[in-house]
Amino acid sequence: MIINKSEITIKPIQDEDILLFNKWLNKEYIYKWLCPNGEEQKEAWLDEVNNRNGKYDFIKHFIVYHKESKIGYCLYADCFFLKDLEEEGQDFVDLYEDVTEENHTYEIGYLIGEEEYLNKGISKIVIQIVEKKIVEMNGQEIAADPSEENKFSVKTLLSNGFKKKKDGDYRKSIIPR
Repeated sequence: MIINKSEITIKPIQDEDILLFNKWLNKEYIYKWLCPNGEEQKEAWLDEVNNRNGKYDFIKHFIVYHKESKIGYCLYADCFFLKDLEEEGQDFVDLYEDVTEENHTYEIGYLIGEEEYLNKGISKIVIQIVEKKIVEMNGQEIAADPSEENKFSVKTLLSNGFKKKKDGDYRKSIIPR
């Protein structure tokens, strides 16, 4: 299957997409990276997506489409607000302690939930689409926090111009020139 870049789009996640997102989280190749601490972490993901119009409204969630088929998920979040999640067992405070203002650094995340779309370069396209949204908001930096063992994700980030700041902290400056 050859994927044309123009065939990949993202649309805000809807309530009817939550079951599909849950199904993707249960897949071993996704679960091991997004839920390394087990079911509690999976429930935290579902809580976050379900409360996207409440306490997590600074995190924007999307479904990735190939033409009309739902094939994955992505997000971006203002890292300034992610730091406030520490009391809920998250580790963003240490990761983003250098982020001192809103609308500066945005964390991104992504997954391909349908196996037949793996290894087709779609994650790279998704990163470019999300980056464009962040640029439109005048964000200045993009961050990602993959596990170092997730070689595919690390390689995808590096191929999109991210630089390793430290283990599990990849950044890309997008300051307008």
